[in-house]
Amino acid sequence: MAFLGIPIKIETARLFSKIDVPGTKESLSDLHVTILCFEDDWEITELSKALEATYDVISDIKPFTIKTKKITCFPKRGKEPCAIIAKIESDDLQDLNKKLKKEFDKRNIEYLKTFKDYKPHITLSYSDKEIDSFTIDPIEISVPEINLLGGNKGENDIFISFPLKCPQKKNARLINKINTFYNINKGLL
Repeated sequence: MAFLGIPIKIETARLFSKIDVPGTKESLSDLHVTILCFEDDWEITELSKALEATYDVISDIKPFTIKTKKITCFPKRGKEPCAIIAKIESDDLQDLNKKLKKEFDKRNIEYLKTFKDYKPHITLSYSDKEIDSFTIDPIEISVPEINLLGGNKGENDIFISFPLKCPQKKNARLINKINTFYNINKGLL
């Protein structure tokens, strides 16, 4: 799956691994907060457009903090297991999601619109049964960057990290990557 998201550092992921939840637990290295999701078979042309749009949105976003203090689940849908999640609270994250959607819509970049409302979360496990919600000691997570994972046929061949509100000089490598993708897409390289 291709997505824009917030990586969860291993030190923080270990805190989540100690929470007693039923089902098949997610790998610590896979824990993240999704901001936008894309089709599995995402073309390189869309990826290159997404690079530029994402950069334009995040270039003015300062690092922020998200937190969680509630473990809950999404309702079971048919025979599919339900996701056991740590619900994320953050006005800054909600604003970032809205800004990215607005920019992607403006540029006609497709993203999944399966769910009407954005409900940020970290998926901890998948279970055959729903759970009653419970609270935990708050966990705060610093967000200094967001990541874009993508590639054709569901492979995450491409991984781009977007640092938040860094001086232009520090983003020179990112700008170079965007220009390279643009040139590849236009057949100039």
